[in-house]
Amino acid sequence: MPNSDIQARKMDISRTLLLCFVLAAATFAAFEGVRSNDFVFYDDDKYITGNDEVLRGLSIKSLKWAFTTNHTGYWHPLTWISHLIDVSVFGLNPAGHHLVSVGFHIANVILLFLILRKMTSAVWLSAFVAAVFGLHPLGVESVAWAAERKNVLSSFFAFLTIWAYLRYARKPGLWRYIVVAVLFAAGLLSKPMLVTLPFVLILLDYWPIARFGELKGWRWLRRAITDKVPLLVTSAVLCAVTYMGQKAVAVVIDISSLPLITRIDNSLVSYIRYIGKIFYPTPLAALYPLDMNGYPSWKVILCLVLLLAATTVVILERRRYRFLLTGWFWYLGTLVPVIGLVQVGVQSMADRYMYLPGIGIYIIVAWLAGETAAKLRLPKIVPAITGATILVALLLITRMQVGYWKNSESLFRHTLDVTTNNYVMYKNYGQVLKSKGQLDEAIDNFRRALEFSPGWAEAHDKLACALQDKGHDAEAAAEFATALRIKPDKIEVRNRYGNALVKIKQYDKAFEQFDMVLAENPRELSALNNLYKAGVESRQIDKALGMILNLQAKDPNNFEFCQKAGLLYGMKGDINTATKQLEKACRLSNYQVAEPMAFLSQAYAAKKDMKNAIDMAQKAISAAQKEGRDDVVAQLKDSLESYQQKIKEKQ
Repeated sequence: MPNSDIQARKMDISRTLLLCFVLAAATFAAFEGVRSNDFVFYDDDKYITGNDEVLRGLSIKSLKWAFTTNHTGYWHPLTWISHLIDVSVFGLNPAGHHLVSVGFHIANVILLFLILRKMTSAVWLSAFVAAVFGLHPLGVESVAWAAERKNVLSSFFAFLTIWAYLRYARKPGLWRYIVVAVLFAAGLLSKPMLVTLPFVLILLDYWPIARFGELKGWRWLRRAITDKVPLLVTSAVLCAVTYMGQKAVAVVIDISSLPLITRIDNSLVSYIRYIGKIFYPTPLAALYPLDMNGYPSWKVILCLVLLLAATTVVILERRRYRFLLTGWFWYLGTLVPVIGLVQVGVQSMADRYMYLPGIGIYIIVAWLAGETAAKLRLPKIVPAITGATILVALLLITRMQVGYWKNSESLFRHTLDVTTNNYVMYKNYGQVLKSKGQLDEAIDNFRRALEFSPGWAEAHDKLACALQDKGHDAEAAAEFATALRIKPDKIEVRNRYGNALVKIKQYDKAFEQFDMVLAENPRELSALNNLYKAGVESRQIDKALGMILNLQAKDPNNFEFCQKAGLLYGMKGDINTATKQLEKACRLSNYQVAEPMAFLSQAYAAKKDMKNAIDMAQKAISAAQKEGRDDVVAQLKDSLESYQQKIKEKQ
């Protein structure tokens, strides 16, 4: 190789590395604010902070769980593994979790730049597209939201898949295809939205790879599709698995509650709204509520006309501007899984859904601008200044948007400020206010949520809890009852309803609720405790005891039933039977639980059996110390001292 070529290659490599560094630095500058952001009470609890399996960290058991769980309705084991690793490394320090997501995003930006540069040799246009992808505010939701790790992780594997495909396209071979398939599978195991990636590869075959350029007409398409059959089959299987998983956890809205025509209307309007947010990315929201009544006909028709017109232009101009077809159908196609034809959740659209689809529009804008600048023979400084201005504006807006994700309160408050009829965010914001003790404001927000969605059982439940905390027990009971009429299978709500009934002294109804809860789940300890308290408070000891004995007959090895039965027998004055029940409770708990041993020591003391009372109190103290229950330890020590004193008095 001549020295001039070697020198040129070195300069090219140096320029590429410098651009990668600049892209990484600019992207970090846009997102570094996540370091001070907290987790938010919006799916972060489901994925991290309130997920007991994830909180245990990485282990063989947790890996098995990651590959078998359908929690949240998705089967995405690699996403779960990434969260497990984060918890193992950072614990619940949100900065670590957020910075890992930023790291994946920066890697995606660099990969996109390298892929476009490799395919097109257009260094500056490739860098501009990658920069827009990295700095655009529409990406904030995917990066700043810990629960959306699946988006940046799956995209990382998507870009690696494209890179591997470029190597395969240049020199086809079985092993190279296997690498493509494995990386594609890893992407699907991170987020099922990547099912459309094989179609992206087909588009890249057309432009810029021009892989089947020797074929005339549309024959290249048949060759391209045939080449992707294994990937397409994998996508079809994942589509079925995802649909069934989301249906199982009731996140897919049934067609009877949201007619197909409404879904189609929303999809058409959303395609145009997304483009609008690309060019004018403000205001952005964590949730754009779905209007069940749909859009006005004129708006739907206008959006349909615009989409058809744009598609017609793309097809007519495909030979002169080949990038139009790839960019446009990249955008349309990759949005199909989340555009709303199969409605998942209550959003009409979401910023996170534009993470990969937006690249298609970025490509069109960049290459069209490049063509225009070349035709007009503009000085290079003009597109450079224009592009830099755009990127600086995007960076500043993104930094501002990252700030809204600082915590739950700021996120929900901002979302309510920029959207209307957002009943989900009214409920979420109400929960934040309730946790801060601002009960009046919380109640107002829960009521606002119910104004827009009166049949929402969860909002009735949250309102009832706030009313109960406020001391409005009768109103709380009415709201719990409403929630149960809508969703009668929610046993935790039924338990709370029973507790509210106790407070307003409707004991018989309360007993019915606790009985239904325990019939459904005999190990619902809070319901058992509430049943016991209701029996004591209402002085219906026999009724409560009878219900617990019925439960004990069905599950004789449940030490909690024995303990509660023993306490109730004690209240009836039947100390012998009480002692037998408490002895059984201690045996069933292997003398490892402090509470039944503490009660048994009291039963022995009531029978004047001080020797056994002292022995059991000492065992209870040891168990309570292991449990970290200092208050129980102190009480038991007082009792122990009393028992020992009585023995001394006898002597």
